[in-house]
Amino acid sequence: MNYGIKDRVAVVTGAAFDGLGRADALALALEGAKLAVVDIVSCEETVKILKDNGATAFGYECDLSKEDQVRETAKKIQSDLGDVSILVNNASILSTVGMFSDIPPKLWNRDIEVNIIGTANITRAVWPMMLKGSWGRVVSMASIAGTHGGAGQTSYSTTKAAMIGFGKSLALEGARYNVTSNVIAPGVIKSAVAMQGIRGDMLERMKKITAMRRFGELGELAQVVAFLCSQQASYLTGQVIGVDGGMSLFVF
Repeated sequence: MNYGIKDRVAVVTGAAFDGLGRADALALALEGAKLAVVDIVSCEETVKILKDNGATAFGYECDLSKEDQVRETAKKIQSDLGDVSILVNNASILSTVGMFSDIPPKLWNRDIEVNIIGTANITRAVWPMMLKGSWGRVVSMASIAGTHGGAGQTSYSTTKAAMIGFGKSLALEGARYNVTSNVIAPGVIKSAVAMQGIRGDMLERMKKITAMRRFGELGELAQVVAFLCSQQASYLTGQVIGVDGGMSLFVF
């Protein structure tokens, strides 16, 4: 494909591991974008994979919940690669699982800090570059838990629902500057990170309520991300796109 984003500078957060962030970064790299991959730990392995595929890529360690770190990282990215015109807000945590009444406030607040405040911090840091350049693409990752709720996942579901309001509001503010903002709400996408810690019987139940009776592949979601970042998607903004194999449908 030729999505018209060759040499565009793209930031992908949460891209250190073999999961959605890395897959998104690779899909954009194969379209010729220059990649800045960001995570709280080293992105060295992801950078190597991107470079092996011919991409210009840099990795940055940054705690997105810390605004000062994010500002400094954005300055480094701008110095290394130029003005950012694509942002994929993929970084989030799903480590707080339990009924609402049992979740300690400290863990609830940490989810808010990373998933909502962290997303706002990195977006705030690169947004002016997009407005100045009159071209931008923001893709934020929600979840089926954000559109439908999730028992035992109240903090995660809350943060993912927030991504929808955030993404739609950005779409309104960026529209007259040729900056689009869209949201993806995945179902279960297969990755080492996603599968870790989920019981086999639970996985089977989740598969049975998915119309396609299978989980998504990383590449299937990453191609949607790449399209939303493309020149061809220039009139698509403020949308929530479910990439869930029909998990959100009434299945029987």
